[in-house]
Amino acid sequence: MRLGFAVLIAAASEIAGIGCVQAQRASNAPSVINITSDSAPGWLPSERQRQDVIKSASDYLSALDEGRYEGAYAMMSEGNKRAVPFQQFVDRSEKLHARSGPLKQRSILKVTWTKDPAAAPLPGIYAAIDVASRYEKVDRHCGYIVLYQKNDGDNFQVMRQESNFIDNAMAQKIEQEKSRAELDKVWAALAANCPNYDAGSAKPQ
Repeated sequence: MRLGFAVLIAAASEIAGIGCVQAQRASNAPSVINITSDSAPGWLPSERQRQDVIKSASDYLSALDEGRYEGAYAMMSEGNKRAVPFQQFVDRSEKLHARSGPLKQRSILKVTWTKDPAAAPLPGIYAAIDVASRYEKVDRHCGYIVLYQKNDGDNFQVMRQESNFIDNAMAQKIEQEKSRAELDKVWAALAANCPNYDAGSAKPQ
């Protein structure tokens, strides 16, 4: 479970043009408040928290897309920083941005909240934000980001990020050498790592 909290920036296995990408702006944030069953009974995020978590996620992803890596890295949790040294973070981000190209569109699919769950490494507030995106070189992308807030009023920190994609060149190769059905099968397997994303309903241009 995402909110079972491996403390790192997670990445799907890279296979040629299939892999993970970090990205930018978000839009169409859902208004429904989703709470996990293991959250503190009766707790709900405040309106301020709901606004701050979207802004924090957007600021972090925008910093990555614009090459402001020091700013993005500063938003990560201490555990995340220990798992991913800064230069490794920069090298990975630059490589993935080169493969994806500029962001064209992003949608927030769902935001799921929890407070003080027993399985979490630290007490506090967690929000998992599911996203789907399109880039200049990537029509098929989905993922999520988990943000952490120790106490109400603290800044949200990036505890985990996972993204899955097939770049357009690889998608074309799979379709030409095998079939569209095989491409759909490969993408469905990757997209299974993205909660609340329906690979079958995605219609890349």
